[in-house]
Amino acid sequence: MRDFLLSIGAAAWVLPALILWPIMAAPLVRWIGRDTVTDDAADGLDARVLTCGVLAVEALLGLVLLGVYDSGAAGWQARFDVPWLPELGASLSLGVDALSLPMVVLITVLMPLTLLGAWNNVRVRTPSFGALLLLLTAGLVGVLVSLDLLLFYLAWELMLIPTYFLIGIWGTGQASRATVRYVLFTLVGSLLMLVAILALWNGGGASSFHLDHLLRVRLTPQTQLYMFGAFFLAFAVKSALVPFHTWLPDAQGSAPTVAAVTLGVKVGIYGILRFAIPLFPAAAMHDAVRMTILVLAVIAVLYGALMAMVQEDLKRWIAYASISHLGMLMLGIFVLTPLAVQGATLLMINHGITTSALFLLVGMLADRRGSTLMADFGGLARQAPVLSAILVLAILSTIALPGTNGFVGELLVLLGAFSEQPVLTGIATLGVIAAALYGLRAVQRVLFGDAPITAPAIADLSWREGVVMGTFALAMLWLGVAPGPVLRPLDGVARSVVEAAHFGPNAPMGPTSTRTTP
Repeated sequence: MRDFLLSIGAAAWVLPALILWPIMAAPLVRWIGRDTVTDDAADGLDARVLTCGVLAVEALLGLVLLGVYDSGAAGWQARFDVPWLPELGASLSLGVDALSLPMVVLITVLMPLTLLGAWNNVRVRTPSFGALLLLLTAGLVGVLVSLDLLLFYLAWELMLIPTYFLIGIWGTGQASRATVRYVLFTLVGSLLMLVAILALWNGGGASSFHLDHLLRVRLTPQTQLYMFGAFFLAFAVKSALVPFHTWLPDAQGSAPTVAAVTLGVKVGIYGILRFAIPLFPAAAMHDAVRMTILVLAVIAVLYGALMAMVQEDLKRWIAYASISHLGMLMLGIFVLTPLAVQGATLLMINHGITTSALFLLVGMLADRRGSTLMADFGGLARQAPVLSAILVLAILSTIALPGTNGFVGELLVLLGAFSEQPVLTGIATLGVIAAALYGLRAVQRVLFGDAPITAPAIADLSWREGVVMGTFALAMLWLGVAPGPVLRPLDGVARSVVEAAHFGPNAPMGPTSTRTTP
């Protein structure tokens, strides 16, 4: 298959196609798609059907990218380079490696599955909803494949703006408050990152925004601290690291299911691994900086777990569990050992799968009963056994039970972190225990508790929902039992991040150091 794809030149056009296809299709969905409710008697396809068709093609393009990728080759693959603003040195430069490839495949496959699973979650203004969802998809993919930092910034903003409208227009509860907080938090971080990008470009001779060029720019340790702070703040806010987390429970609690799922994809973690550490290694390795981030990470692990234990709303329960997992991710990254970074990268991928499954399941429950409060459920195991079984599997993955996809990455993080930070790792392990408590509490209340007397019975999964959730269940089990195909390439990613931190042009050890990589 790879030979066939290469023979038709897929490696040359698949990345721009992944970005341009949803952007070009968005206005078509908006103009010709039929609104599900108001245009019920009109001719034309339901806008949801059109959107799902576009996203299915996007998923196919993601699989084409997977097909042309050579896991044995080093460096960027599927390169696409076209001059854009030559007077500034900006280019439309795209490429993938072992870090970005699994995230691109995850996003492209996740989006149509999420829309299918949340089919009845949004039924008004569906043409506009579909168009914004397609633009959001293009932004997410653009963030993951952009090698030019100016292009990366534009993709970052393209990702943020549709999310604002998706929550503000189709959100529930305190959606207006949630969108304002989301914009304020993310806008500040984004603007600081833009300033740092321009300063880095200027320091590189104002000749190129390309990552490969900017990695060779020599910076003083003091300058690195300022620039790292700007980049890290943008990524930490987007990832909802404590204390920048307060927007996430409100946003995910109010968002429609599809938007809640995309908010759970850790593109901020990707940004730290791709840009913040390699570009500013002296700042990332600075003792005070590292220790501050590691302490915040451990606080996030415990705080998120404790907050999840007392939540009554299932969406907010998932949001706080996500904050706890983010702390584990940050711990794995900033101890900067190959094993811990490898585990954190795998955990980043698995978190996107598990959190998406949970939000879809909660969205299905909300569609059936009009509520996401735990008190409004109970006895679900008898009424909807298939839905309940997959919900249990997703929760077991969240608490990192052996045999599920959540276990391997978390174990590698703890093993890799213990050699560098035994005390902090020991404290973070308490979060694993707390995760079991908040996970089992949710299972007991939703599946085996007493159902409200007046509540009608809940229907089990439909065939459409069953296909979607069955796919997620297979992914959670496969990556828990046989993670090798995903885990092995991440070993090279982890070592490259650690080597960049220790031996890059701006590393505190310097590129000529004889010290061995930890």
